[in-house]
Amino acid sequence: MRAVVVFSGLYLLLFALHIVFAANDWDFLFRAVATGLVAMTFLCGPVLWFMVKRLNFSGTNPTKQGYILSLPLATGIAYAFTSMEFQFLATITTLLVTTATHGGWFMFIKAK
Repeated sequence: MRAVVVFSGLYLLLFALHIVFAANDWDFLFRAVATGLVAMTFLCGPVLWFMVKRLNFSGTNPTKQGYILSLPLATGIAYAFTSMEFQFLATITTLLVTTATHGGWFMFIKAK
């Protein structure tokens, strides 16, 4: 649970920063933070796994928790990339990408 709280706090901080950077036309910082948000969205499960397994945070089944957490975040990423309009194909694409990254990670750690 601690890993989810830390991850969520960091995500919220970066989300707030991306709004500030966009409002001030700080394009480079905006793009850097937005890239971080996209990476955190699609790699939520592996990041939580790393926090739990390697940093000794508390939590059970972090990959599954990360996948569940990444689904609404991926939908938000699709909404942002389509100029704040809901587009079914973009949403399905981001959901498939997060499913693929989390499925790939699950297979990777299962093989160990």
